[in-house]
Amino acid sequence: MKAMKIFLGLSLIAATASWAAAQKDNSANATRERAKAAYSELDQGDKKAVSPNAYAQTKKNGKSTNSTATAEVYPKPIIMVIPTANGKGINSLQQISNDPLAKAAMDGLNDYLAQKHYEVKSLEGSKELDKIVQMQNDIAGNDEDLAYLAGLALNADIYIKYATSLDSKGFVTIDLHAYETTTARLLGSQTSSINSHGRTAIIDQQANLKTAAKKAMPSIESQILAYWKDDIKLGFQYKVVMNITGDYSDSALEDLQDQITQKLKGNFNKVKVNAMTAKTIDLVVYAPSDKFEDVNEVYRTIRQTLKPMAETKKLNISKKLIVMEVK
Repeated sequence: MKAMKIFLGLSLIAATASWAAAQKDNSANATRERAKAAYSELDQGDKKAVSPNAYAQTKKNGKSTNSTATAEVYPKPIIMVIPTANGKGINSLQQISNDPLAKAAMDGLNDYLAQKHYEVKSLEGSKELDKIVQMQNDIAGNDEDLAYLAGLALNADIYIKYATSLDSKGFVTIDLHAYETTTARLLGSQTSSINSHGRTAIIDQQANLKTAAKKAMPSIESQILAYWKDDIKLGFQYKVVMNITGDYSDSALEDLQDQITQKLKGNFNKVKVNAMTAKTIDLVVYAPSDKFEDVNEVYRTIRQTLKPMAETKKLNISKKLIVMEVK
C-alpha cells in the first residue's frame, strides 16, 4: 500500500510538470505569434504608401494580396513647395535666394515632407525654368501663376504655396495653401504662429519660422491626403490643352469639340473640361495607372483617338501637361 501511494504521488508530480511545460510552450508560441503579427502590421504600415511608379507597376503586373491590403495601398503624392509670389513671373523665385525667412520656411516644410517620405520637388537649381517660360507662352501668354506651371513642369501632384510675416509683437506667422496641380484646385489652408518672445534676430526668426512651418503641416497634410486617396482611384491626372486651328463654322466647331470630348471619355476613366473656346479646349484626363505608364502614352492615345476626325501636332509635352494643335 505504501509503495502504491508513492507511485501515485510520483505520477501526480510528473503529470503536473508535464502540464506546466505544455502551458509554458503554449505561452511561448502565443508570444511568438503576437510578435509575428506585430511585425507584419508594421510592415504593412510601411507599404500603405508607395511611389506612383511602383503603384502603377504593381497594378500592371496584377500583383495584390487580399482585398483589405489592396484597399490600403496607394501612392503618395509628389509635392512641391514654393513661396507665394509678390508679382508674377520667374523673378518671384528670387524670394527663395534673397529672403532668408522665405528660405527658412521652405526648409521647414521640405524637412517635414522628407521625414514623411514624400518625394519633394524644388525649383532651386532646376533645369526646367526655360520649359516653364515656354509653358507661359503656350498656355496663357505669360499670365499663368508660376507655382501652377512649375508643378506641371516638375511632375508635382500637389503644390503648396506659403507666405511668411512678422508682426510688431514678435509673432512669426506662416500661411499655407495646398493646390492640386492639373486644375489648380484649392485643397486646404492652414496658418501657424510662433511667439518670438522679443527675439528679433534673423537667426531666431528663421528658427521660429521652421517650427511654425512644421507645426502647420500635419493639418494641411491630412487635408491633402483626404483628397488624394479619393481622387487617385480614378487614375493619374494630366492637363491637356488643344489649340484648334483651321476654318470652321460655329456649328462645325461645336461638333468637333463634342466629338473630341466624347471620344476621349471612352479611353480614360474621367475627362474634366476646364474651359472651351473657339480656339482652345482645356481639359484634364484621368488615366488609369495600369494602362498608362507616363505622359507619352497618354498623348499617343489621344492622338490615335483624334486621327479619324482631325490632324494633330505635338507642341509641348511635360510630365503632367500636353499642349497640342488640332486641325
